[in-house]
Amino acid sequence: MKQSERIILIDADVVSHFLTGGCILVLPKIFPYPIKVLTQVYAELERFPKRKTEVDNLLNLKLIEKIPFPEEDMNIKKEFLRLSRERGIGESACMAVARFRNNILASSNLRDIKTYCEANKIVYLTTMDFLCRALSSGKMSLAQCNDFIKRVKEVRGKLPVDKMEDFKCRQIDFNS
Repeated sequence: MKQSERIILIDADVVSHFLTGGCILVLPKIFPYPIKVLTQVYAELERFPKRKTEVDNLLNLKLIEKIPFPEEDMNIKKEFLRLSRERGIGESACMAVARFRNNILASSNLRDIKTYCEANKIVYLTTMDFLCRALSSGKMSLAQCNDFIKRVKEVRGKLPVDKMEDFKCRQIDFNS
């Protein structure tokens, strides 16, 4: 698959982090891949009226796009059903589609995704990977990253560090 055809399938946790962190408008500019929200992830975000309004605004501004789950693909459907027995619906949908469509998965729930992604050669991005790239590309400053982390942690969001300086950014191979 050509780089221009790849997409980032984003899970609700990363969207929530960027909304809470006050940097949602930066999110679609960080990586050179379009960000898509599967219908299952949108349904998770819909449960929170404030989040739904914010996500609808992103969709209307065409900063992200909502896409349907590929019900017709039996491999994806079977994998989704298998995964959803132990994981969230949105996360399972993203993982199944990413596996069979060679997409990039964006989720911060490493406990649920890391081993699966590594075993299935799926490129994955966490909220911290987005911050690392935003910082290194100049889309966000160190102060903005630290403010983002502080805001997310203030509402009990889960991030591995209190300051960007304490995080070791990883190299991501998008050619997997």
